[in-house]
Amino acid sequence: MKKRFAGILMCMMMLCMSLLAGCSLVERDYNRYYSQAVAVVKHKENGKSAQVTKRELVEGYQSYGYMYEQSYGYTRKEALSLTLSMLENRKITLLEAEEKFGVSGNGKEGLSTKEQTYLYDQVVSSLKANLEVYYNQVTGQSTSEEESEDITFEGYDKTAMLEYKNGQYAIIKTQTTEDPLADYKFDSSNPKNFFNNEDYKAIYENFRENILGADEDYQKAFLEYARVLRLSEYGQNLSTDTPSIFDREIQRLYSLAYENYMITKYSYSNRNSSNVSSVTTSDILNMYSSKVRADYTEYVLEGDSGYDEDMQNNLNEMYYIKQDSEATKFFTVVNVLFKFTDEQQAEYDAITALSTDEGGLTSDQINQKLDSLYAKITPVVRSYNENDDIYEEVEEHSYTVSDIYNKMSSLLSSAKATGNVNYIGDTINDFIYQYNEDTGMFNAANNYVIGIDSEGEVVSSFVDSFNEAAIELYNGGKGQVGDISGLVRSEYGIHVLIYTGECKNLFDTINVSDQEALEKLYDTRVNILVDKTYFDVIYDEIYVDNYTYFENNHMRYLRQEYTISEYQGRYDDLLG
Repeated sequence: MKKRFAGILMCMMMLCMSLLAGCSLVERDYNRYYSQAVAVVKHKENGKSAQVTKRELVEGYQSYGYMYEQSYGYTRKEALSLTLSMLENRKITLLEAEEKFGVSGNGKEGLSTKEQTYLYDQVVSSLKANLEVYYNQVTGQSTSEEESEDITFEGYDKTAMLEYKNGQYAIIKTQTTEDPLADYKFDSSNPKNFFNNEDYKAIYENFRENILGADEDYQKAFLEYARVLRLSEYGQNLSTDTPSIFDREIQRLYSLAYENYMITKYSYSNRNSSNVSSVTTSDILNMYSSKVRADYTEYVLEGDSGYDEDMQNNLNEMYYIKQDSEATKFFTVVNVLFKFTDEQQAEYDAITALSTDEGGLTSDQINQKLDSLYAKITPVVRSYNENDDIYEEVEEHSYTVSDIYNKMSSLLSSAKATGNVNYIGDTINDFIYQYNEDTGMFNAANNYVIGIDSEGEVVSSFVDSFNEAAIELYNGGKGQVGDISGLVRSEYGIHVLIYTGECKNLFDTINVSDQEALEKLYDTRVNILVDKTYFDVIYDEIYVDNYTYFENNHMRYLRQEYTISEYQGRYDDLLG
């Protein structure tokens, strides 16, 4: 979104320039030009209305409408028409949301203190995020290089459960209400209101004050941000002093945040409506069977040669695992990495580049240096912060890699003794967030997939030492979930691998239809690290499909409740 914002502004500037080419020498009033309505929606009964401006149409086309033309073969006229229809739907939904929740004045009246503070925070966050884009342009760095994301475990919140009633299963929704601000941490002691004059003035004042106290590159980024905003308003006869242009930018960011929030709130409210089609147990079984049959057809009957690659890269989308003797056998492992620091990585590269030729070091001497280097690795240790719901790094500790490894081995032995695969998975998951430095394991849909083909060759993109340790854990198919490797060295540091199971079909048949099958889908996790089962995956997909169907029909109904006036002549100049 950050980069797209800058892109939209630049595209708008280029569009302005292209519109001038070959036109009258009389300077156009661009403020009027972009502010004119290209469509108006008006409720037939209460008379409430909203307009789509030409600026919104241009921004909508540059943001997503162009894909109709470039990706789906629509003409420019058709692409603009579809973009306009979507913007009309957005305005209609906003009007319906305001009516339903008693909100008016662009959010000035009718929102709770929490909602007002949330929208205020959204504006502040957007300003910072947009500035970060320009900062990265100035410094030539990416956001990932500038800041690391908080480490969190997203988990899975179940949306439905099976309940046994009158001799058969029924599906009960577990989330009867949905709140778009469920994850927003509201500080009730410090409420904010965009329409409060003091709060409003503080947005720019604090933003500017932070810039003045920042380094030179941030000040350059601020000037670039201001420059692009000025260019985007070229020809509109607006004041060009910095406070004024940022005043308009803040207003724009608030309007966008407000509309997005109200539309989301309306959508969430509709999801709880009894009008949304319910999902049945038959729906679950039928869809799962259809997915298994589709994979069976593709990889067995049609012999798609991409099976091995798909298993490694898209395991969460594979519903049939090939069982013939010639097929590659796949299994999964978890990787807990104790990583080299940048300095240690440089030292590793230097050591491995040493020569054992005449006059150089011996192999034993090189290995001794490597032993010394690996012994220097200090493990990362994190503790869970319940208030922020993140894993925070413990800055000072005395743990060694061996200490952590011994702790992991002990806890896994205890977990395996329970015989509960899900408990073993939860134990392994704790290791990932407490000690691991392999970011690919955080909230991953699947663990790492490795295969052994019919010739006994490894099918994997991982380094040799990793593959060798994984194959030992697999043990020809005799490995047990929770088995742990030793300390495995590689050019990245030290790995500890944990076996999480062979990739197998849930059923012996490609068709499932009985109660026993339903129970198995309900009880079997897709990934033993997260409490999300095959039932959950199928239910959520059907629910989304059903809700999309409901939402589309609902929008068709709403459009009939409005008079929609489009003024194509006002955007004909965008067609060529």
